Amino acid sequence: MTKKIDAVRKEIESVCTYCGVGCDITGVVENNKIVKMYAQKDGVVSEGNLCIKGKYGYDFVDSKDRIREPRVRKTFLDKNPHIKDAFADKLEPFNDEFLTCDVDTATSIATMKLDEIKKKYGGDSFCAIGGARTSCESAYAFQKFCRETMDSPHVDNCARVCHSPSLKGMRATMGEGAATNPYNDIYETEFMVVIGSNTMEAHPIIANRIINVAKQNNNLAVIDVRETKLAKLAKHNCVIPFESNLLILNMMAYVIIDEELYDQSFIDNRTKDFDAFKEKILNDPYANPDFFKKVEGYEYLAKMIPNIAREYAVKKSMIFWGLGITQNLDGSHAVMAITHLALMTGNVGKTGAGLMPLRGQNNVQGACDMGCLPYFAPDYQKPKVEGLMTPQLMDGMLEGRIKALIAMGEDITHIHPNINKIDKAMDELEFCMVQDLFMVDVTKKADIVIGVKSAYEKTGVYVNAMR
Repeated sequence: MTKKIDAVRKEIESVCTYCGVGCDITGVVENNKIVKMYAQKDGVVSEGNLCIKGKYGYDFVDSKDRIREPRVRKTFLDKNPHIKDAFADKLEPFNDEFLTCDVDTATSIATMKLDEIKKKYGGDSFCAIGGARTSCESAYAFQKFCRETMDSPHVDNCARVCHSPSLKGMRATMGEGAATNPYNDIYETEFMVVIGSNTMEAHPIIANRIINVAKQNNNLAVIDVRETKLAKLAKHNCVIPFESNLLILNMMAYVIIDEELYDQSFIDNRTKDFDAFKEKILNDPYANPDFFKKVEGYEYLAKMIPNIAREYAVKKSMIFWGLGITQNLDGSHAVMAITHLALMTGNVGKTGAGLMPLRGQNNVQGACDMGCLPYFAPDYQKPKVEGLMTPQLMDGMLEGRIKALIAMGEDITHIHPNINKIDKAMDELEFCMVQDLFMVDVTKKADIVIGVKSAYEKTGVYVNAMR
């Protein structure tokens, strides 16, 4: 909604472009330029507050470094003289590396080259890698272009790197890879567990709610490999060894099962295979918290973990987690362990109890919902053919199977590991097009670069962590 103040000043309601909280904000625009950003006083998400990123992080919109015109690399045109000749009258000098043109010309050049590659090598020689800051509309069109126009199953996005374990772990155990309750349920909860999340710095507006409730009720447990700012306010400040998330979660399950603190009625009516899970946990020698009595420096965990487990089981509880859970080798299994705790105690499906994965970027949830994943089509339907994930696509480039790439809003050279390998892989491509706000590193490998609108310059939909 737009509120006009005068001829040159207006206020426009929008959504913050940073983390997955998705705060409701209002931008003050003067002469078509953002001059101020503030939280909507009655905002359901922001509650009238913004973090420093949301409040002050809008200068990028008018940055002089924005890509304002399409660019076509000269060396690409030299390698494709028929394309150069076909569009010679529409190309103009730009700098030593690029020529420039209008958007229609740039996309026509891309269309010609992609059509050649598809006819020569087949559709599955093409791949599309997107970002998690693009709108749902862009993400949907992106995956549809890849799957339907190019006839390629190889579509991916950076959300899979950070939170695919949340999606996979929750779908495997609950059938849905998203938060089970809204943010304001925090005010109704009796106990909170935050694990693998530096919430005060990564998701400050969620942290505000947690802090307020924790100060009033002394009902917060923080589990992390380091002492975070939030942990200083916790009743249980549980600093754990590196790579021990799954171990800790299974220990909580052990205590709940051993002391019969689980919700038998909920288990009987809403779950299956609990007896097999129960037997596996009780027979796991590493699931007993007494294990930590022998671990120097962490002996206190032998008492703290059972205390957290007991309080979680007998109260209406919520669990929050972030990249400290998901960006580990056992990330998917750790998320499954979290959901097991909620299911066995009946802490899901009711106000003030549930599961809250804290998404990193503003449309992590939406990009996945739209099907920008190699193993899921829109709405998490099974695709006709399952595609390759980005690391496998890099191997495909090196092996000569992947010939073309469109990257939309993701600088793959910095998001994925082994920059040297990625650089070598992209050198093998016959064509690469990048759509982005700035000349990020991946544009160094691009044959065509097209600037795009930022979130504050267009309409569209984002899906935040609570949907």
